[in-house]
Amino acid sequence: MVPLAKPTAETSQTMMDYPPPTWLKHTPIFMVPYAPFDGPYSADTDAKYLSIGQAQWRYPNDPDALSAKVWRNPDNKWSRMSEELPLHRLVDLCTLLVKTFYQTHATNALKPTAIIAADTFENQKEQIELRRMADVPLGFGQESERVKSRLRKLRDELQAADLE
Repeated sequence: MVPLAKPTAETSQTMMDYPPPTWLKHTPIFMVPYAPFDGPYSADTDAKYLSIGQAQWRYPNDPDALSAKVWRNPDNKWSRMSEELPLHRLVDLCTLLVKTFYQTHATNALKPTAIIAADTFENQKEQIELRRMADVPLGFGQESERVKSRLRKLRDELQAADLE
């Protein structure tokens, strides 16, 4: 088996203490030891790895489906709550995050509605108006700065990528 990553001072502890469960049906193509990078939870997280790989839920008409997965290990057992996300959903989640919390317009998360323009998501033909279902928590400000920092890094990587 090819090692999942070259161990570093930050990742080797996760890799030693929690060898990835390669016997599970999601087949990682790339897998990163994530525990030390789990933001405010890094000191005590059950999210041990993130991966991009072959989806465990592949359908007969989509045998090459890829997904993103968060590998969780609470109580020293790989959790069924580990979540696998198709890549388009991952992008859509990022899009939703940006559209609802970070765009400068009159309808962001601090307002009662958010507008998702037609064609934002695949096959979306009409504008969607989302209603804020709960107040934004007061403590979101600190997390918001962390997320904005990560989104700026994503923006920089997208600009550097050859997406044409």
